[in-house]
Parts: sequence; C-alpha cells; structure tokens
Amino acid sequence: MSSKPTIAIEALSFGWPKAPRPLLSIPELSLSPGESLFLQGASGSGKSTLLNLIAGVQTGYRGSISVCGEQLEHLSTRGRDRLRAERIGLVFQQFNLLPWLSPLENVVLGCRFSAQRREQACQQDGSVEAQALRLMEELGLKSLSGEKRSTATLSIGQQQRVAAARALIGNPPLIIADEPTSSLDSDHRDRFIELLLSECERSGASLLFVSHDRSLADHFDRALSLETINGSAREGLPC
Repeated sequence: MSSKPTIAIEALSFGWPKAPRPLLSIPELSLSPGESLFLQGASGSGKSTLLNLIAGVQTGYRGSISVCGEQLEHLSTRGRDRLRAERIGLVFQQFNLLPWLSPLENVVLGCRFSAQRREQACQQDGSVEAQALRLMEELGLKSLSGEKRSTATLSIGQQQRVAAARALIGNPPLIIADEPTSSLDSDHRDRFIELLLSECERSGASLLFVSHDRSLADHFDRALSLETINGSAREGLPC
C-alpha cells in the first residue's frame, strides 16, 4: 500500500464568479490509504462542490489538490477523466444507474472505461463479470445477478447497493460517496454503511463519505465538519 495520501489538499480556495467571498477556503485536508473519513456539512455548505473538485469534474480553484499521487491542477481534461475512470469509484445520492441495463450490466459498467480496473478485476476474480457477481453477492444482491429487468424497478435499497458494487468493481483506490443514504431508513442505512466499509477494507480502498447527518460519524475512522475546516464558513458565509 502506498504511503502517500490518497487525497492531499493544501491552500484550496474556490468561489463562483461575482460571489463576494470564496465558497471554499480549506487550508489542509488529507485522506490516508485505507482510511475511512466522514465529512459532515449542512446543505449549501459546499460539500458537492468539494467532491466535484476532488473528482476533477470542477476546475477553476486556487491551491493544490492531489488525488492518488497526481496533482489535478497539472492534468488536462483528458487526464482528469482518465484518473476518475481508473482510480475513483463514485456513489451518488441519486445513484445514476442506467435504467435500460440490468443490475449486473450496471455493475460491470464500472470497468467499461478503464483498462486498469478491468485488469485488476480479472486478476482478482478471473473476469470482470466474476467480480461483479461476487460483489453483488456480498452486498446482498445475489438474487438479482441473473435478472434482466430494468434497475428502475428495484427498491431504493437495491439500487443503492448496485451503485456501490459499480463503484467498487475493479478495486479503485478511492471511493467517494455523496449522501448515498439520504433516502434510507435507519436500519437499511446502517447496514449499507457497514457493507460499504467492509468492501473498502477488503480492497484497501480509501473512503470519503459525505453527509449532512452527524449521527453517522461513529462508523468511520475519522470525522470532520466542513464548517470547521472551511475558512469561508468561519468568516460567516451562510450555509
């Protein structure tokens, strides 16, 4: 396992055009290899913007963002796309599953744009499909592995676990989860978090889990408040 941080942020500043102050002003933030970090923030505090910056989707910031050993500010658009496809598994609040594909086809999609993740899946489980089937079984989705129906017909909990399997396939070193439990009841929420953590531990992935719900913090190695680390918030910007 690499000794370098999976995420290393220094002197980050980001603001929207014509805004009076930066939305984000973060002196330092890091995530170690294999570590799980819970980042809490209120609605409108800049959580999603920060994740988009880390994932290389949003640009126009000042400072330094290193992800998996690569400085994002030195990468082209194509380079950021490659890094995201190869090194980052994303679990979105709305899951972003393709409804015309089956559950298994959605999971396999996580390797479609990355030869590196395909190779890692094959090395570990023999094939991409074999790893997808294993992940689905471990996430309680074995009964759906042979289903050809649309993912739109699945329950919210099932869709969530399909999205997690898609993020995990190919063993990316960084998993980013953006409010993935907001639509679940407490029992399903806690079960999902434990499954996600156990899969990250098995593969050695770092996990950045972002939510507004402070009660989830105890599940993780470390917890931070975005309002605490963000200098703009301390200066009194509304959240």
